Amino acid sequence: MNNNRRRPFGGTFNFSTKLIIALSAANILISSITGIITYRIHLSLFNDEVSRQYYMTTEQILAQLDSRVNDMYRVTDYITLNPSVSQAVMEQSERSDSYERMKLEQMLDKEIYQVRLDAPEIMGIRIYDLKGNILNLGSFSGRFNNFTSSFLEDMLARLEPTGGEYVWSRTVESDFLQGTTTNVLLAGRLMRTIELETYGVMLILFNNSLFESHMKDLRIHENTEAYLFDGEDRLVYSLNGSNDPQAPLLADMPPAGSIVRKEHGVSYMYTRQESEKVGFTLVSRVSMEQIQSESRVILQVAVASALASLVSLSIIITVISRMLLRPLGSLVRGMRHVREGKFDTRVVIRSRDELGFLGESFNNMTAHIENLIYEMYERKINEKEAELKAIQAQLNPHFLYNTLGMFFWKFYMLGDERSARLINSLSEMLQYTLEPVGQMTTLRDEIKQMNNYLEIQKERYPDSLTAEIAIPEEIMDCRVFRLLIQPIVENAFIHAFHNKKTDRRLRITGSVQPEGDGADHVLVLEISDNGCGMTQEKIDRILNPSPEPVPDKRNRIGTESVIRRIELAYGAPYGVEIQSVPGEGTMVRMKLPYRLLGGEEA
Repeated sequence: MNNNRRRPFGGTFNFSTKLIIALSAANILISSITGIITYRIHLSLFNDEVSRQYYMTTEQILAQLDSRVNDMYRVTDYITLNPSVSQAVMEQSERSDSYERMKLEQMLDKEIYQVRLDAPEIMGIRIYDLKGNILNLGSFSGRFNNFTSSFLEDMLARLEPTGGEYVWSRTVESDFLQGTTTNVLLAGRLMRTIELETYGVMLILFNNSLFESHMKDLRIHENTEAYLFDGEDRLVYSLNGSNDPQAPLLADMPPAGSIVRKEHGVSYMYTRQESEKVGFTLVSRVSMEQIQSESRVILQVAVASALASLVSLSIIITVISRMLLRPLGSLVRGMRHVREGKFDTRVVIRSRDELGFLGESFNNMTAHIENLIYEMYERKINEKEAELKAIQAQLNPHFLYNTLGMFFWKFYMLGDERSARLINSLSEMLQYTLEPVGQMTTLRDEIKQMNNYLEIQKERYPDSLTAEIAIPEEIMDCRVFRLLIQPIVENAFIHAFHNKKTDRRLRITGSVQPEGDGADHVLVLEISDNGCGMTQEKIDRILNPSPEPVPDKRNRIGTESVIRRIELAYGAPYGVEIQSVPGEGTMVRMKLPYRLLGGEEA
């Protein structure tokens, strides 16, 4: 009787079958339990991670928008501050005839041709002067005629109380004449000279690609919504291109950051961020249900894998040592090499199955990382080279140099020797800066250009600037870098004197000092001012710049370039020192090798 009471599977199945059934059942049980637990944990982590990643994505997109719109600001600054443009607009006669306007438009089109190439999003520009004349510039400027007069008048009215900053306006169907809707944005600003004299109004017609090319990356789901507001809390762009005149209000949106809010029984994740430069606010909204629907795939995969294991387990038992352990061992060794920083590691692919795919993916990953490291290094070098080239190539040098020569002779023939002298100084500075930056020069030539620069600044501040250059004649033939002193002096006028209205004092001195035991001599140049000074923390940031991008990097590029050039060319003990007392002034000391013209060394 005891023989009839057999244990489950005791004599019905052989060992391999029982093993497969037992392991399959255990696998299903464990997979089910762990799948449910993993799903619940993952759901929570997934929501947090997706929220963080989405927030970072919107942050990056807003930074790109901020940078591109700021580029548009600089482009139109070039137009409004261009002396040729301001003079041409102001010299128009009252209600000039169409022929005069056509000639002026052709002249201005040539003047801003390069600007239109640098900013392809600009479709057209319309200029209103103060005498009732209207100038249309650009290939698509005729599209201004598609707007209703009330829309343009409202835009001009909004510009009246401004001080030269941008005013944005999104366009809806009602703003166009019937049947002429188009995918555009309108911006406007007052046109003011360097002396802050208003001489006109500029309207700029932008293609929606100005925003669309960046914000399209937010479309991670079908129902994702995103809104871009300007500094006046007006909606200027909607991701879904809504033409509804009743635009959503920024005041109804959640505060800055990332937050989940329930609306009509549905949970939505909101992100809200503000740009640093142009004051834009980006608000995005995505349904949490859509995000969470993707995480359910994990539960489905867990169930499917448990069922698939019933069929595959018997095969895995027989071939695991031969087809799994050896490829996995090779892959693990490769991963250890990558962890040690050996990104040229590659594994041998012995099969074309999933493990072979993992091996190929590993090889592709290491190759991609290796390429990224090289590309990042190469890109940094290209950025530095482009940065230096941009300083010299922002204008057409031959055209500008010839133009300055024309003005010099014109002023000279008119007897205005003072203006002719200033034009000559500017012309000499331009010619000097066009020489290769890496070419050595003498301290005499460098000081000569500083005299030209200071001559221009003295004309700008005739009664409030005292400049002194005290350098002995015997060291004037010392060899130095080209454009070594000018960036430091220019920074003094930009930063040190920016709040100082009177008593601006600048002093440049030079001397030769022994270094160490007296075997070598060092050329010491000091540039000091009585400006606003700076804190030690700011000095440290200038001398030891962070690799991370900073908002005011463009303002410090000249000083950092001088520091970096000395550091790369000479190394210790040469370099730059900065001493400053807030409210009293700053002194920049440069230590250079004392090498006379002709290769002699003191």
